[in-house]
Amino acid sequence: MTLSSDVNYLAVLVCAIVAMGIGSFWYSPFLLGKMWLDSMEKSEEEIRKDLIIAYSIARLTIYVNATTVTEGMRLGFLCWFGFTLTTMTINALFEGKSLRLVLVDGGYHLIVFLVYGIILGAWR
Repeated sequence: MTLSSDVNYLAVLVCAIVAMGIGSFWYSPFLLGKMWLDSMEKSEEEIRKDLIIAYSIARLTIYVNATTVTEGMRLGFLCWFGFTLTTMTINALFEGKSLRLVLVDGGYHLIVFLVYGIILGAWR
């Protein structure tokens, strides 16, 4: 697979920046930060992979020809459901993590993936 000039790199960068903003609010004390920290039972920072995920979804929008906000959101939802939520749930079950932690983290990723879909679908 080669890098393609079809990818809108500015849109990918905007997705990563928006995801960091959503994460800052989502995991803040104003929203779900306290619940998240309590569920994690630790206070370490999560390492962000937002650029890689945004680039991957940008590539997928090209492969499936998602050129509208609705198509982008569908793709974002399918990526979240098929890859992120299932992986998170399996890991949580084996690691004995709480359902509350899966819901907090899963909700964050759902919102981010939908926003990626909106930006990447609209910006093609």
